[in-house]
Parts: sequence; structure tokens; C-alpha cells
Amino acid sequence: MEDQSAPQESGSSPIRFRRKHVPEEQTAASWQRIESRIAGKRTGAVTRRILRIAAAAVALPLLAWASYNIYCHLVDSGMKEYHTAYGEIRQVMLPDSSIVYLNANSTLRIPAEWKTEESRTVWLEGEAYFEITKKPGAGNAQFIVHTDKIDVAVLGTKFNVNMLGSRTTVSLKEGKVQLTAREEIADGRKVYMMKPGDEVLVEKDRAQIREAVNTDLIADWRNHRYHFDNTSMEEISSLILSKFGYEVVIKDPEILQRRISGDLYAEDISQLSWALSVTMNIHIEKKDQQLLFSLKE
Repeated sequence: MEDQSAPQESGSSPIRFRRKHVPEEQTAASWQRIESRIAGKRTGAVTRRILRIAAAAVALPLLAWASYNIYCHLVDSGMKEYHTAYGEIRQVMLPDSSIVYLNANSTLRIPAEWKTEESRTVWLEGEAYFEITKKPGAGNAQFIVHTDKIDVAVLGTKFNVNMLGSRTTVSLKEGKVQLTAREEIADGRKVYMMKPGDEVLVEKDRAQIREAVNTDLIADWRNHRYHFDNTSMEEISSLILSKFGYEVVIKDPEILQRRISGDLYAEDISQLSWALSVTMNIHIEKKDQQLLFSLKE
């Protein structure tokens, strides 16, 4: 089994952004959602002008975690684990020559003894892009990816799985995928058949299906490229916390109105902070494990 560095690209691509102001009623709604998420963590009087965004702190359903932890405990009995630190991207080659790219703050578990005559099964926490080889003989046994919310069964294909906060998103680039939710979704379905260009987002008891997504962008994170499409501050904060381990603290409520679109290249939190500071015309200060966002004077 081989472990390699993810493909790198030299230089940086142009940063192309536009700012978009949001109506005040949407800003108020954003305030209400974020305040409800952090209310439980407040231990004293907190002024309205200092808001801590902890988007990734939303607790996963206890029942889902209970079932997930059952097979996570298999690590102690014959499982091999690959893990990435904050800001790290890692490429792993599996015994069947399939390739897995692990995004930052992610964990992949596989059986220590990979039996070629059986279905190939792995467990994922975080985000990964899979390039699965078709298995010769044995009827092309399935490759199965388990997460806390869904199971993804494939033959030979390329797809991305992203667990971010309470959301799990599966995007399919090539081949066919059968996605099975661990609990019944509100529309009564548990199984979704995906075709290339499809993207399924599962959050709590809801599933959203998008078609004809740009599959060239779904795994650009392997090359440290980030794409934003009318992206809110809540989403940006979740990304920063999940991939780099920094909590975003919004010191000026006006910043919550900002949305950005475009793409940028950033290998670390310093490059990402600089790009966001320029495009949003704000001041960003790094303090311990926090990024303080404030308006420029």
C-alpha cells in the first residue's frame, strides 16, 4: 500500500470575486441561526457586536453516531487508519490500485487484511475523492464507502464525499453510484441512484438532488483550489474551521451580509486569510486558533 503526496500546482490562479449585499431580513435570519448554534457555549454576557461562528459544532444525531461508532471500534481489531491534519492533503493507494485523496482533517479506515474475493469496504470521516478501479473477476465486487449518515456502493467510478458539519454531500464524476441513507429521508426514500453530474446533499432528514453540476470542480481541493458561488459567511466559516482548525469571530455584523463568488489558490490559512481580506475589503487578524473579522477603518 502506497501513500503519496497529493498533486501540486505551482503559482496561484487569479482571484476573481464579486461582492453581493444581502437584504437586511436575510441578515437577521443569519444572526438568528448562528446565535442559536453558539448559545449553549456562552458562559457570560456577550455583546451583540462579537459573534462567534462555530458552524461545525452542530452535534450529529446521537442515534447515527451510535451505529457509526460500532464499526469505528473495529479499528482495534484489524483496521488500518489514514489521517490528515488541518491543512494537509494526502494521497493513498489501496491494495486494489484504487486511489483515495484525503482532504484536511479527515480519516480513512480500511481492513488490515484486504480480501480480494470479497466486497471492498472502507470507512470515512471528513472529505475524500475516490478513483475506484474495476475489480477483475468475482463479478466486479462492489466498493463500499461507509459514513455516519450514508453508504455509497460503486463498481468503477470517480466521486467525492464531503462531510461538513451536519451535511454530507456526494458528487459523482464518472460511473454509477448507489447512495443509501442510514435513516429514512423526509420524502420516504432511502436509496438514490446517481449518474455522472449528479450531486446529493443529505442534511438531517432531508435530501437535495442536483443535476449537471460542474464535475471538474468537485475535487479541485486536491490542488489547493477553492471555488465560491454566492457563498455566505456561514459557509466560509464552516470551511475554515473544518479544513484549517480556526474559529471565525465576526466583530462587525455588517460582514454577515457579504457573499463572494470566484476561485482562488491557497495552500495554507495565511494565503486564504489574505485572499479573503482583499476580496471582502475587511481586516483579518489571526489570534491563537481564531480569525477575527472586522471592517477596515
